[in-house]
Amino acid sequence: MHPEYPDKVGEIRRLRAAGVKGIKLHPMVNEFYIDAPKMFPMYEEIGDTMVILTHAGKLHADREETLYVAPSRILNVLQQFPKLRIIAAHLGGFYMLDEAERTLVGHPHIHIDTTWPPSVGDVGTEVLSRIIRKHGADKVVFGTDFCLVSQKEDAAVIERLPISTGEKERILGENAREFIGL
Repeated sequence: MHPEYPDKVGEIRRLRAAGVKGIKLHPMVNEFYIDAPKMFPMYEEIGDTMVILTHAGKLHADREETLYVAPSRILNVLQQFPKLRIIAAHLGGFYMLDEAERTLVGHPHIHIDTTWPPSVGDVGTEVLSRIIRKHGADKVVFGTDFCLVSQKEDAAVIERLPISTGEKERILGENAREFIGL
């Protein structure tokens, strides 16, 4: 959903009526703050009826960037709209895992996904396992971000983690099916 769409509320209603389960926000690409008041009517309309998948964190590790969607800004949205069903991509904060762990990881009303280009394996087994334990495997969903990332390789990273088979199954599919309502 583009932040400048002239009738965001009407579009949400149209999408919901068509059976669409959720929307994607990318504040870093579209250059808007996720907690900007212009987004509030849309969040109010969505409530708990659809899922919002949002980029979380930076775009680049080594650049100064406007942090349109820092983990703390996602937390601001959750505090103002507690019914929202949000998936914060990139473990809650691409290249901002310290802030994500302080603000979002472990929060009872948010899911995080495992997208981390080029591979979630780059996060490291210890860090990834710690985040999953802290957040709860029941609120982590598998994702790979874009076509240049190998879904097979990233699924293998999850399979190798020192977590239970049931937790792996939840992360690799069950959590998304339940949360999104598939």
